[in-house]
Amino acid sequence: MRPSKSVRTALLATIGAAAIAVTGAPAAAAESRSCTYVDGTLCLHESKWFNGATVEYPAPFGADCVNSSMGFLGWLNLTDYSLRVYEGANCTGISYYVPSGDLHNVQAPLSSFKVV
Repeated sequence: MRPSKSVRTALLATIGAAAIAVTGAPAAAAESRSCTYVDGTLCLHESKWFNGATVEYPAPFGADCVNSSMGFLGWLNLTDYSLRVYEGANCTGISYYVPSGDLHNVQAPLSSFKVV
């Protein structure tokens, strides 16, 4: 059974709080590119541990490939869209399917995404 969006959001907030407790710094530095974790957004994390730099994209994305401004290892898809994330720029290389509501991480950095 898949947890609800509110449960996943609470889980991510807990992970962020744990990162603050361990490192003494906020999980995402106070940047304009920090994630809000509101419905209708895709949050990409530089780290597979969901700390460090983040960038947020509000839906809708359109049908074109979106190149992220940073490599990412983790994501939280709070949109109503299924996505595909790609290893290379311009949606090339190895890819992973990302269903709506997905919280996930990978071992190798990814660079781009698009709606499927």
